Amino acid sequence: MLLSDLLAPWFHYAGREIVASMTLDSRQIKPGSLFVALPGHQVDGRQFIDKSIDSGAIGALIHTDNPDEHGKVEHHDTGAVLVYFFQLSRQLSAVAAQLYPVQGQAMSIIGVTGTNGKTSVSQLIAQLVTLKQQKAAVMGTLGNGVWGQLVDSGNTTADAITIIEQISAFQQQNVSACAIEVSSHGLVQGRVEAVPFDTAVFTNLSRDHLDYHGDMDAYGAAKKRLFTFPCVKHGLLNLDDAVGSQWYAEFDSQTMFGFSTKVPVTSQDIETQQLARFYTDNMQFNDAGVSCDFYYPSNVNDQQSELIKAKLTSPLLGDFNLSNLVAAISALFLQQSSPNRDSMNELLGLVPLLTPVAGRMERFNQQDGPTLVVDYAHTPDAIEQALKALRIHCHGTLWCVFGCGGDRDTGKRPLMAQAAEHYADKVMVTSDNARSEDPMTIINDVVAGLNKPELALTEIDRITAIKKVATFAKAGDIVLLAGKGHETYQEVSGKRIDYDERALAMQLTGCDTMTSVSEQKGCL
Repeated sequence: MLLSDLLAPWFHYAGREIVASMTLDSRQIKPGSLFVALPGHQVDGRQFIDKSIDSGAIGALIHTDNPDEHGKVEHHDTGAVLVYFFQLSRQLSAVAAQLYPVQGQAMSIIGVTGTNGKTSVSQLIAQLVTLKQQKAAVMGTLGNGVWGQLVDSGNTTADAITIIEQISAFQQQNVSACAIEVSSHGLVQGRVEAVPFDTAVFTNLSRDHLDYHGDMDAYGAAKKRLFTFPCVKHGLLNLDDAVGSQWYAEFDSQTMFGFSTKVPVTSQDIETQQLARFYTDNMQFNDAGVSCDFYYPSNVNDQQSELIKAKLTSPLLGDFNLSNLVAAISALFLQQSSPNRDSMNELLGLVPLLTPVAGRMERFNQQDGPTLVVDYAHTPDAIEQALKALRIHCHGTLWCVFGCGGDRDTGKRPLMAQAAEHYADKVMVTSDNARSEDPMTIINDVVAGLNKPELALTEIDRITAIKKVATFAKAGDIVLLAGKGHETYQEVSGKRIDYDERALAMQLTGCDTMTSVSEQKGCL
């Protein structure tokens, strides 16, 4: 594409350079690349303009906060073009969509936002679509790509160029549905502005990322933006969450749907008729998962239509995983051109075939020892929900091994300590991603939040901590290993060190594979 055509929607440019690709990373320059120079939260990309041009970029598109510089053109010493773009960071998603066309109707795109559950909901959506013998893609914490072939993206929500480029590629690969984790950072930084979302899902809101957003109001407002995108046809809000319930009352009830696992949903802010249109009842939790009644609307175009009752049987552990599953099923139901009883029965028939999401309540059993459960829980609410879910299945002592990340919101450290102490029988405080902080300082901050710190165990080395607890715990006990989940590293002193908690759990329990709950072969 000509650079002049790329920029035509914003201003006239007379140059004839041909743009083959765009990138924010000067290390990824290829012949025909246009370097995009943005100021970042930690690094200013405008520092790398010379490097990118030395590497062969045809030129640079440069962010400016001065409106008088919009469309200004200069030339580098090498002759490469330098074009200034007013508030480029907000427009980059749309600029990328000029180069990498995205057809709104060619593929269903579901955006999932919230503090916890984004990964599980998006992965469950992709699994269900794949089980329907259709091609599904996912973009998020576990990576981007066609389900089962994910490539690490480095962030929950990738940069604006990567997102649009990959969505365009997915459409060319005949992917029928793409589930995207949409982080608050990604929304604030405009990384998904031009993504044609069909359905937006909200899981919950609890304390996280306040080092970036400042307070909970700003954090919530960032996530709420997803539901104001003009392209969104349906919104799906968790009415069991106070924020989701509040938003439901504020939005147009004709396009917003509520879901719940705790009906009846009641709130002074919600009128009687505005209750969950997707919900569960008569839940029965057991070691194999959960079974329950599931209710859904007979007509998604009529909020007053009667509800249909069906049976849902899931191999996933815990009430919060049931909530994630209801969100995934409901989103896919809303995506269908003519949702009906048959299409819902098809989805529900596939649920027993689901497997746990990597590092999300993944169980590793041994016959004569404790069960280890690896989960990504790294917020106070996630710790609470994971422990409450495991309590139902625990026949002995419930342990919690956790730490807190360095260089992040220090205010949540005592809150995580309180959640672990309240919902577990025994607690081991250890390291997580300490980053540039002293791990012992973080541990001391956590311990200071405990009501009875003398009863807690502490161990700075995470592997040693887990091995100690695995030795202390007995058959019938459950040990929650919280915080690392799918990650295969620990970040210490600014360096990433190889560390795979799932592999460690396999080693300690004698499991040679990680399998689904439904297989019931000792290693779950």
